[in-house]
Amino acid sequence: MSEHDSTTSADEGQGPVPVGGVLCAGYGSRLAPLTDVLPKPLMPFLNTPMVAYALNHLVGAGVEQVGINLHHLPDAIPPVVDRLCGNFRIRPRYVREWEILGTAGGVRGIWQGLEEPETTLIVLNGDSIMNIDLAAQLRAHRQSGALASMVVRPRASDQPGRVWLNEAGELRGLRDARHPEAEHESLSEFDFTGVHFLEPELLRHIPLEEGCMVGDVYIPMLERGERINALINDDFWAALDNPRLFFETTRRVLREPGLFAQAPLPEALGKSLYIYNQDTIDPKAQLAGPMLSGLHASIASGARVGPEVVLDGVEVTGGTRISQSILYGMGRLEGEWERVMAVAGKVVSFSLDD
Repeated sequence: MSEHDSTTSADEGQGPVPVGGVLCAGYGSRLAPLTDVLPKPLMPFLNTPMVAYALNHLVGAGVEQVGINLHHLPDAIPPVVDRLCGNFRIRPRYVREWEILGTAGGVRGIWQGLEEPETTLIVLNGDSIMNIDLAAQLRAHRQSGALASMVVRPRASDQPGRVWLNEAGELRGLRDARHPEAEHESLSEFDFTGVHFLEPELLRHIPLEEGCMVGDVYIPMLERGERINALINDDFWAALDNPRLFFETTRRVLREPGLFAQAPLPEALGKSLYIYNQDTIDPKAQLAGPMLSGLHASIASGARVGPEVVLDGVEVTGGTRISQSILYGMGRLEGEWERVMAVAGKVVSFSLDD
């Protein structure tokens, strides 16, 4: 099989090899000022750029080519993604948006940048953190015959919901819009995970201009009575939209790594101490798990680190106290650090509900 043959089956005759798209153009404003220096898809979750998880999911679905749109800090993303795609053996195509196009224009631009292949486009956000079997969902999408499938999950208390399914699992509402047949149906509320399966017959009708996939593409389809397939995924999924949610998700996975199948944690030392480089940790440093120390972190004698800390690219000096914090690329650390998230000199505090 030629690696460029997009007509070859992705899964034992189930259809042509899909292509992937990862939306990476957004500003990540709810993580500012951290995203002033690092675009959100490159923000490390458990010491791994978030975009790596999305790319890994696409590989699992048989994707060989992936389109990535760029706008905010566009030159930062390709060097990292090129290395990741080399490891995953997939080919990246970058689509620069000189004016941000939103999700609809972004999706159309990615498909166009991939030369409009006649196959399914699987789209994820660049900050997708979830357990999902994309290959199984791809099969379900194709078996449905729908031009579009949205992956949804039962609504979480801290998410907006506003995706409505009837008792048969059919999508009947988005935001305040309803399918013509929904008037007398009992509906349940779900969240949209940001994962789409899209066919060329729909993609070619999406304008290459600013727009929203839900508001400008799906809602008009729904109101016309056209079918949008819903695929339910009730496994682990988390939004990392602000520092508090980022930290709370990190804390959950450090406490229970089995929650997140992609969690890239080394073997624990002691009680939930995940240490990539033991040689840089002084034996007289006081560590409290759960915590994760990366390859480029050093902790001096007399420092107290943990619980619930992730750090890399730092030098923790003696007498420094760090707890409930995520610290990357901060260089030499002194004093007290508690309930903060910091990246490359930018620091933001957060509060917790506990």
